[in-house]
Amino acid sequence: MFDPDNEDYPAEAFAEEGRTGRQALWWELKVTPGKPNLLFGAEQKLAAWMAFNLDLGEHFTIRMLREALGSEVVPNDQEHLNRRFRELRKDGWEFPSNKDDRSLPSATYRLDAKGWNPALGARPPRNVVSERTRRQVLDRDGWRCVICGIGPNEPYPDGFGTAYLTVGHIRSREAGGSSQDLNNLRTECKRCNEPVRNEMRVPQTPEELLPSVRNLTRPELERLLAWLEQGYRGRDRLDDLYDRARMMGFDDREHLKAKVRRTLGLPAAMN
Repeated sequence: MFDPDNEDYPAEAFAEEGRTGRQALWWELKVTPGKPNLLFGAEQKLAAWMAFNLDLGEHFTIRMLREALGSEVVPNDQEHLNRRFRELRKDGWEFPSNKDDRSLPSATYRLDAKGWNPALGARPPRNVVSERTRRQVLDRDGWRCVICGIGPNEPYPDGFGTAYLTVGHIRSREAGGSSQDLNNLRTECKRCNEPVRNEMRVPQTPEELLPSVRNLTRPELERLLAWLEQGYRGRDRLDDLYDRARMMGFDDREHLKAKVRRTLGLPAAMN
């Protein structure tokens, strides 16, 4: 029941249960506000709870969500909850896991961006990149940010974190760009993705870049010019070979490493 003197949650965290006049927290509703015959869905409850209980950058787990919402939301069905949770990405939510960022503990997510939740009003139409399309874009771009060239989980040169890859729009959705057109999509790391470009820790003007440019050798200048003219960082056969090796399992990588050392006439690596 909404208590205006209760400062735990703001008024917008509460909604009417059906048409009863009873106020409850969004994630505790059983039926949809204004629609007493329509059950209130798990996705809406998840979005509402996360919006009002998690801060950006905070870590959380599926178990935490289940305990917060109660078993009656998705009784005895872990996969159902996981599926509903993943669907939130289509509403603008961003929460990388250990599979995206190896610095995260196993089975843990980090909240990077909040998307739609029912307190914001009607759910907007979804113009999102499907999982199948996302994989096509990543495979096409070699699992590398086409802007800066960094790969998944690689450390940034300035030492501030590791890369998390996403699929960005060349023409934004707000400007009418399609999330289904492969020609409008490209692989971007989190820094280079449009919503966070203002936070990039790199020079923003030619004047800031020129001192470093002048220190390049002629082959380096030629390579930089080729990247600038084609609009993305090119990759040579060594880059491609390394990317393919990175996708192998640990034992296979160690075996390949030993082969390369042997080819160079180097002693076996010390364990």
